[in-house]
Amino acid sequence: MNLRMAALMAATALAGFNAGSVAFAQEGEAVSTSTGSYRNDNAILLDTVTVSATRMEESAIKAMASESIVTGETVDLMGASSLVDVLKSVPGVTVETAADTPGAAINMRGLSGYGRVAVNVDGARQNFQASGHSLAGGAVFFEPEFLETATVTRGPVANAYGSGAIGGVVNFQTKKASTFLREGETWAAESFSRYSTNNGWAQGATGAARIGEAFGLLGSVVYRRNFKYENGAGDTVFNSSNEIASGMVKAEVDPGNGHALEIGAITYNSTYRSGDPTSTNYDNDVTDNTISATYKYRPLDSDLFDLRVGGYWTSTQLDQTYLTGTYAGGDRSFEINTYGLDVANTSRYATGSFDHATTVGFDGFFDLVDVSDAAGGSAAFYTPNGQRKVYGAYLQHRLSYREVVEVIGGLRYDSYEMKGGGTKASGDHVSPKITLGFSPFADTFLHGLQLYGTYAEGYRSPAITEALISGTHPGGFPFDFLPNPNLRPETAHNKEIGINFKRNDFFTAGDRLRLKAAYFHNEVDDFIDADTQTAGCTSMIFCYQYQNISNALIEGFELEANYDMGWMFVGLSGQHQRGEDEDTGAFLNTVPADKLVTTVGFRPLDEVNATLGFQVEAVNAQTRSDTPAKGYGLVNLFAAYSPRDDLQLGLNVDNLFDRDYQPYLESDSSPGLAVKFTLRARLGG
Repeated sequence: MNLRMAALMAATALAGFNAGSVAFAQEGEAVSTSTGSYRNDNAILLDTVTVSATRMEESAIKAMASESIVTGETVDLMGASSLVDVLKSVPGVTVETAADTPGAAINMRGLSGYGRVAVNVDGARQNFQASGHSLAGGAVFFEPEFLETATVTRGPVANAYGSGAIGGVVNFQTKKASTFLREGETWAAESFSRYSTNNGWAQGATGAARIGEAFGLLGSVVYRRNFKYENGAGDTVFNSSNEIASGMVKAEVDPGNGHALEIGAITYNSTYRSGDPTSTNYDNDVTDNTISATYKYRPLDSDLFDLRVGGYWTSTQLDQTYLTGTYAGGDRSFEINTYGLDVANTSRYATGSFDHATTVGFDGFFDLVDVSDAAGGSAAFYTPNGQRKVYGAYLQHRLSYREVVEVIGGLRYDSYEMKGGGTKASGDHVSPKITLGFSPFADTFLHGLQLYGTYAEGYRSPAITEALISGTHPGGFPFDFLPNPNLRPETAHNKEIGINFKRNDFFTAGDRLRLKAAYFHNEVDDFIDADTQTAGCTSMIFCYQYQNISNALIEGFELEANYDMGWMFVGLSGQHQRGEDEDTGAFLNTVPADKLVTTVGFRPLDEVNATLGFQVEAVNAQTRSDTPAKGYGLVNLFAAYSPRDDLQLGLNVDNLFDRDYQPYLESDSSPGLAVKFTLRARLGG
């Protein structure tokens, strides 16, 4: 059966915009997020419960951290086909893309590349990068249709998730049978078909089954055929087409007595061409594989055990064939394998009026980089072969007093070892974290308001490429890359103050308001940045080398709010960021422009299962950069209608006014007007 036939036979349904369609009750309970309806009274993003920055389950609105949630239901409603679509409404986050690659790099609070933002898929770390002009600092390959929830934590406060994440952490959790199947179902199949007037088409199918009381299995496949798109000026963007085929299998075993096991495998394959008309062009084939396993133990008769043990392997390989230039017809390959382990346990107990939660954990990963260039080029110099071991342990204690005062304190120890190109480097560091929160307003007009302040440190070791890159830049503009094995690790010192506000019946009976806002001040010692220089150059006028900036500062303000009154909902997210070298006053070119995203939606009639609305994205000009960028504004429309629970029709209009724009940090103009039609259907029993 081909995917087109599957799309006509199977089905899907979407659940409300702002989402988590059903609130999670307790750890380990199977909760369906596939309701077959947009109309869900619990559809508030910030109320969605996931594993937070503290490694404990709570909603984002209760987390004393800058945390945001994106759900699969939101992705469905907005017609998301890439990580840009998935994360565009998250404050403090910019997804960097290039027209000639399906991968994406995540920039968080002006920090990106080489693990500054830890990206995990079902707990498996994604560490791929290949030097070049397309996302050189790192690329993530992920299929949005597999998403159940994405938890975004900004800043180094989430250091319980591993080393290096001085910018923050993005945790993608994929679909599984226990949440895919609706109440009473033992099996179900869903599929979707989508056509875009300015990009191409996609089809996919997902099936799940519950076998007995202890076993669940889910499988999903997606195929995308993306054509070359036109920008707002009507020009076809060079090398902007690609083909993507992805598959996922996930098994759950729940024998009872607090034991649970999840095993998943994801494969992603894409073929495309890269390069611009004036440079070397390549045929590309990316294969990205992730295998993960997570064991959980939380007995009902003891609060001393909330154990999670995870192991994973990720492998990303980029095979390229030179199409033009000196090595035309030759091949080269970039491959990175990452092996990781993550163990954590939380013990909960009480002493008098105080509640305690103590978490102890260990994590580590091993990167093995293998680059070859059979054509005789210098790919192995630009992305050097080598290996890196990074590991750490942490202790965290959370103390609560009658839900009025809350304190979280922690220490993390990090260590790394790196070798390649005949050199070695190592280092270690202890990073403290302290968060203090107050909610003293229970009996006042400010009830629902929480204030918190945080100081947290993060530590990132140099990447293999940063320390060992060498060789001469090819083409008509040659210069030398100089290695720097003496690069010092980065240490972030982040101060943050924030508010959480949660109130029902705020303006009118039955409405709900959720708001998070924070100001951050992140000082990064020994920030690693690439720069030109003349010292050490022998055959060139200048050279390019990664060096340490002694004192870098990034600060800013973020806001996220959800308001829902049943027949209408509003979402608002914004960011204001500035970054500079404190010693010289020079701008940090990795800091994105200010942005404000407003979403307004309507559920017009109780008896009609439909949602429609619009989204306005306003991006300011970025003048604080060596390469300034113009500001722009976009208007997107969305609508969805379910004539019955097993059928869904969707319509999205992206870039309604066909604006010609090029986001800061990107080298290509973005797509112009696109109209997307989506059909989803479902069978189950």
